[in-house]
Amino acid sequence: MKAPFDPTHSLKFDLSRGRVSVDNASVRLVLPVDALKKLCESAGDDAVHDFGFGIGTEIGRRVANRLPAIQLASIEDVVEHLGGEMALMGVGSLGIERWGRALVFVVTGDPFGASGEVLIASLLQGAMQRALSRDVFPLFLSRDGEQARFLATTPQAASKIQGWMANGAKWGEALAQLQTGAS
Repeated sequence: MKAPFDPTHSLKFDLSRGRVSVDNASVRLVLPVDALKKLCESAGDDAVHDFGFGIGTEIGRRVANRLPAIQLASIEDVVEHLGGEMALMGVGSLGIERWGRALVFVVTGDPFGASGEVLIASLLQGAMQRALSRDVFPLFLSRDGEQARFLATTPQAASKIQGWMANGAKWGEALAQLQTGAS
């Protein structure tokens, strides 16, 4: 069931009314990233999480509408659609890496840098919950230049990985420990 993401006519500018919309959804804004970064930095992690989660659920809704049989879709198809929706918003390009049984989201080119890790993680969390009806905890793993990695996991596994990383393990080592059942 291959259903490629098609952004044709997704983003609309109604200049006569001064409005922007995505897929005929509610009105959108085009904002400078620096202004949004400053707002998020001053808001605190809880408020940024709520904000990102709300954006993510809207993305997840659009993906679920585009892929009506989403439970039958491959993870690659779902990620292609999530990534397409994220790209339409200007928050980067989404890909995945498989590390054994672990799934890692790779966000390339997000405009927020290190200050946007909570925002991007909560956006991914909201999108996955809404699109797939699954609770996924995207744990920030690393940032290499323009790429940020987030493990799709549970809060319990995230806690273990954070502990291992706090004790000096690199994120790849922590993923390996998790999969071998180390405690």
